Amino acid sequence: MDGCNTFIFDSLPEKELIPRFEISSFHWEKDGYSRPESSVRFCAVKNEGYYAFLESSESPVLARYTRRDDPVYTDSCLEVFIAPVSGRNEYINFEMNPNGAYLSQFGSERNGRVFIKELTAEVPRVSAGVYTDKKGWHAELFIPESLISALYGCEFSVKEGEIRGNFYKCADDSPTPHYGALFPVDSVSLGFQLVADVPSFSVFSGRLYPPLKKIKRRPPPTRRGTS
Repeated sequence: MDGCNTFIFDSLPEKELIPRFEISSFHWEKDGYSRPESSVRFCAVKNEGYYAFLESSESPVLARYTRRDDPVYTDSCLEVFIAPVSGRNEYINFEMNPNGAYLSQFGSERNGRVFIKELTAEVPRVSAGVYTDKKGWHAELFIPESLISALYGCEFSVKEGEIRGNFYKCADDSPTPHYGALFPVDSVSLGFQLVADVPSFSVFSGRLYPPLKKIKRRPPPTRRGTS
């Protein structure tokens, strides 16, 4: 995969209008590993930040941890790694389990990363849950511009251009473990900490998205025999 295209919207649209990408590149597989169907919808909203809507058909679902920065990657986990500031090597990782517990860190390398809560009071917005009408679960993430500004020490706002990032599905302690990614991961030793080497997302103005057609309402028919 060479990269993906998504959009900047003036306001958050219906989820179905946000581009959807399959998390289907699986790594380091052994007997008993699984490949749950997983995907992400990702976009930006002007004067707000980035939104990611992730889901997986994983079954069974493992959800033990409930506190911020618990090792949720050993549970059923959906992850967003993003490097939104051009010219900077640091990236942010958000790792979420079905309870809505998340781990978030900042740094330029896999080692020596710092928990976001130690750097700023700004926080992402995370929600998650297990589906009741079908297999699997979902997680939603909002990354506000204010959080990115605080971490990078700059006045950040979303704009057209390229950003680096990747999206993952893993479950280290699951009876059916797996390591899936949107963009392929080339190094076993580095695991999923390869944001600097993955293809970029191209972010375009939402105005390029085909506009929805308006449905014209017909006037009600005139009833005969009335004045």
